[in-house]
Amino acid sequence: MTKRVLFLFLCFFVAGTSLLMAQSEPDETDDPFKNSPFFSKPIDELIGNEKRDQPEEPDEEEKDDEGYQHRAKTRYVTRINNEGLDFGGFFESGPYTSNELYAAYPILPMVHFNRVDGVFLGIREERMQWYSYNHFFDIVNLHPTGMIGYSFGQDEWQYEAGLERYFGHKKHLILGGGIYNATSTDDYWRMGLMETSLSAVFAGYDYLDYYKQEGWGLYALARTTNYFEGGVSFNQNTFSSLEQSTDYHMFGKNDFYRPNPAVDYFFGTPVDSIDVAGLTLSAAFNPKHIILLPRFTFSLSGVMEIADPEYGISDYTYTKYLTEFISYLNFEPGAVLKYRLRAGSITGEAPEMKEFHLGGPGSLRAQPYKSLPLNSDGGNKMLLSNAEIQFGSGGYWNDGWIDLDDFYLSFFLDSGWTSYYSGENENPLDGFSEFSVSKMEHSGGIGLGTNSIRAEVAWDLNQTSRAPILWIRFNPTF
Repeated sequence: MTKRVLFLFLCFFVAGTSLLMAQSEPDETDDPFKNSPFFSKPIDELIGNEKRDQPEEPDEEEKDDEGYQHRAKTRYVTRINNEGLDFGGFFESGPYTSNELYAAYPILPMVHFNRVDGVFLGIREERMQWYSYNHFFDIVNLHPTGMIGYSFGQDEWQYEAGLERYFGHKKHLILGGGIYNATSTDDYWRMGLMETSLSAVFAGYDYLDYYKQEGWGLYALARTTNYFEGGVSFNQNTFSSLEQSTDYHMFGKNDFYRPNPAVDYFFGTPVDSIDVAGLTLSAAFNPKHIILLPRFTFSLSGVMEIADPEYGISDYTYTKYLTEFISYLNFEPGAVLKYRLRAGSITGEAPEMKEFHLGGPGSLRAQPYKSLPLNSDGGNKMLLSNAEIQFGSGGYWNDGWIDLDDFYLSFFLDSGWTSYYSGENENPLDGFSEFSVSKMEHSGGIGLGTNSIRAEVAWDLNQTSRAPILWIRFNPTF
């Protein structure tokens, strides 16, 4: 418990320091944390959006102006964050363009289709996302959030209901909470949620695993003006297993849906429901990928889940650590080297739904979905590396960075390792001594696409005799 107390103290210290820094940082005319989903923008802004995104080519004098250079970089940052159907928050912010802490709550879109819910129709009021300044019942900066919808597959109503409020003159602190009873998933990082709905309804491929999440939570979020963001949430959850409710898909004769796994297994027998009480902590540096140097930027984020019966009603005691590093290098006009490193560790005994799996879209593109670790239900140690080079067109207005609206060619290499460490597992680094590069699985391939759709062909580099896999994606891998 001593390590956990120190970690909590560190998080609150960082959050407090961030708030103090915010008071002395530049004004927020171009707020990098502002996150307005396309679907929720005013009509007049939508009509004028395309024109503003494609300004006329500047003259030589304007190109040397510091203001122009700042605006050019800001536009490129916007394009990074707006790439893809889901990752850009086209319909909803979801877990992609929001603070990572929100993933501790149900995250499926208000309209979706999957093998457990079937057709789901609902309506949602988004969280504030650092920009929605509402006055609810004349209470300044108080914002109701939530969702209500009907699952035709589960034949039930599902809901979320909560409140958020800004605090401070800079509005860099949010306190909130809510209750919920809805379908959710931990696999949102692999493939976009709207993208999954399209894949399921048209082709019969539903790559995510789902569970019912019922309970309540309280959270606090803090940010600085530009670079730091963090938060902490307490949740009392009951996770329930869900079975497939539909085999519908528009094209194809066979049923491609995988069985939806249970939340956990007891000696091979599926468990219907489990209780988990605990804390989720998140911290991020440069979560919106602000360009830090003229040709380079990076972001670093981490999430920690602590489940313990001391916090409430909980069947498990474990700590799950997950960290992610992403970088972008503009090494020549119209060319970018992207790199991502994800690392995860679980100490204690976590339910199956919380363990690590690799393979398929979002991780190792040539390996079968969730095929790693081999001969194991799930892993408690994980490393994932994704490298991608994109060649496209650049221009004056985006300062030589690639224009993702145009077609671009990409080459990628995915490498990953995960295992279940059965020894003494009290430190998050325990078990990584078993890692070696020779134990990693590798996928390599080539892609062609734009910011809204891409085709990728991936080869299994460990077993080159395997046929390549073709992916049609509506979001980038990372």
